[in-house]
Amino acid sequence: MPVFRTVKDARSGSIRLEAIHQPLYDSVLLATTLQTSATLFSLGNNGRSALYTNLQTAGQLSWPKRFSIRALRQVLGFNSATYANVAAFWAAAFYQLQVGEKVYLTIPAFILTAGGGLSQQTLVPATATTAGTINCETGWPDQRNIYSLLHSIYLPPVQNFFLALTTAGGTLTASTYCHIFLEGELLREIQ
Repeated sequence: MPVFRTVKDARSGSIRLEAIHQPLYDSVLLATTLQTSATLFSLGNNGRSALYTNLQTAGQLSWPKRFSIRALRQVLGFNSATYANVAAFWAAAFYQLQVGEKVYLTIPAFILTAGGGLSQQTLVPATATTAGTINCETGWPDQRNIYSLLHSIYLPPVQNFFLALTTAGGTLTASTYCHIFLEGELLREIQ
């Protein structure tokens, strides 16, 4: 059940909003030669389906929507997200979240291994001279794995914001989608 809030607005007085848990998400196609930069949340839906984004307006929330970012989640496309691709991307990329003219978060991509995660398990059987070992890589695929923020980041209505992805280059064995989820609380007008 949604939570209802009333906010004051200088132009139109009080506005009744409902709060729902709905992540904002966007995606970018990573080419086999990693581009040095990409901007997420800057296009809006622009004819793309809900599989790739749910932001309606390019680079901002339409009036009177508001959003409070409480966590981030990154998932690389499963069709070609081999271990080598994910490791190459993680080693070369970082994100910067900018709201208006301020950067609110700078973080390497390997920190955001949440949710769909990467898992490689190798069982090496014991021989006569060595013991068997099991190797597990980071990014266990569990939806409870998420990068939570200590203080939420507020996205006001009609204010530009974007998430810049920067890489040091590198190559992938196949192109793959990078999906970013901003987890939090969406406030929207009661209809």
